[in-house]
Amino acid sequence: MAALTGTAGSVVYTVAGTTAMGGIAEWSLDMSHSPVETTAFGDNWQTYVPSLRGATGSFSGNFDHANAVQQNAGTALLAATAISLHLFVDGTKFFDIASAYVTGWSPSISQAGKGDVSFDFTVNGAVLFA
Repeated sequence: MAALTGTAGSVVYTVAGTTAMGGIAEWSLDMSHSPVETTAFGDNWQTYVPSLRGATGSFSGNFDHANAVQQNAGTALLAATAISLHLFVDGTKFFDIASAYVTGWSPSISQAGKGDVSFDFTVNGAVLFA
């Protein structure tokens, strides 16, 4: 398997008409699973059954107050409405997130630098890889 380069990655905000979010330079997705222990008296090894899974993530890059898609993500946080995302790893493969809540929006401006922005989200439901 070949290593992936980040140059073909992107964050697509599917509620905004499947438009790539401008200025974004990186994203991350943290998925988890919390199996439930079923070990009983007399067992020699711990046993588990599948249980709840969840995911959180973030994306960040250059702050562009004129970018409508960045504005839509910020508005979703303020309105507490769900968004849909595709987190592309290359030109065709992506993590499909049908519903997520924006839980953090952090624009910043530095006198000596450029504007940056970061968004945090919590997935509401399943994550698929397409």
